[in-house]
Amino acid sequence: MTFEALSTIVVLAIIVEFSTEIFKTIVPGIRGQYSRLVAILLGMILCVITRSGILASLNIQLVALPQIDYFITGLIISRGSNILHDLVSKLKIAGAKN
Repeated sequence: MTFEALSTIVVLAIIVEFSTEIFKTIVPGIRGQYSRLVAILLGMILCVITRSGILASLNIQLVALPQIDYFITGLIISRGSNILHDLVSKLKIAGAKN
């Protein structure tokens, strides 16, 4: 995974985190599972419109439906920057073992 791809995905995760928090202050009734749904939708939309996918960054090509990569990445970044940090750490450990 290149540094540029990783930094793009981290920036998108941070944007989703901040946008979700702003959205929750504008619409006070959004809490719990609805808050997560907003984050997932924002993450997926951002990945689709920016064409940012974590699988492509790992040189994993999806032949039939490359858009699935954007949705998977959207789900991941909807969890925020902390989950990305954990994922990258696990990928580094797995790469060091090989």
